[in-house]
Amino acid sequence: MGKRPLPPLSVLQTFCAIAETGGFGRAAERIGQTQTAVSHQLAQFEGWIGGRLFDRGRNGARLTPLGARLYPAVVETIAELEAALYQARASVSVRSVAVSVTPEFSSQWLATRLPDFCQRHPDIEVKMAVGYQRPDFQPGGADLAIWLGRAQAGLTQEELLTDEEFVVSSPQLSEQLPPREAIRAAPLLRYAGMRHTILDWQRWYEQITGGSNDEATPRFDIARAVEEAPLFASFADMLEACRQGRGFALVRSSLVAGDLTGKTLVRCFIEVQPAAVSYNLLYPPNALLNPAAALFRNWLLSQIRSSG
Repeated sequence: MGKRPLPPLSVLQTFCAIAETGGFGRAAERIGQTQTAVSHQLAQFEGWIGGRLFDRGRNGARLTPLGARLYPAVVETIAELEAALYQARASVSVRSVAVSVTPEFSSQWLATRLPDFCQRHPDIEVKMAVGYQRPDFQPGGADLAIWLGRAQAGLTQEELLTDEEFVVSSPQLSEQLPPREAIRAAPLLRYAGMRHTILDWQRWYEQITGGSNDEATPRFDIARAVEEAPLFASFADMLEACRQGRGFALVRSSLVAGDLTGKTLVRCFIEVQPAAVSYNLLYPPNALLNPAAALFRNWLLSQIRSSG
């Protein structure tokens, strides 16, 4: 080791993120930091190197010749370090897998199936991180993530579920709907973590109207209806209100399969649309060096196949 301390790993990862995304803002979004923090870390790295690594312009940040020579070596070094860390963690006696998952998928799909994995592998500790934050794959973070959307560059992505979106209600509410303009008959329920709520409702509603309202009836402002709808703390709370007949819910097919089978909820309109994004399994290339992570991934995919 030299007398001069090396730059922190986070600084090297920031450098790679800027090079791969071509911009400070996009790099900040990828690694979950502010653009100011990204600029500060790059300045720290360039100060350590003693030269500019990027040319800044209107079209983003481009590697200088110095940065272009340095980038492949940094990427390779980080990959080797990750592999060594995962191998070391896999060699310890306590076997564990850390999984990051969204609240909806956790409560509506995974919770009823997870006991099966625990029964098959009682020696493996499953650490669940439930939330909407982007998965943290740093050492000590997640091994695997079940994420609604596509993977960032550098991660392996496996599609889990191709969902449809449709509107559900309680059977009692469905039976009481008028033959015309039924969407006006009850509130359009929503929950705090819901992504793209208004856009999803508008996209679905356009299928009913063909993009226009009947001139004989007043225009239905679905965006306003969603904004004024009751707001619940979680998807599970919203679904329970829907079961009680308190309104309509726009849902993904994978999250209400049990309710539809048990007839606690029904599809109250015929219109259906493919979901704009799918649930995917994401993980770093070296994650499956952890045997517990590999077992969980294989179990999860078998559960997906059997539920399809």
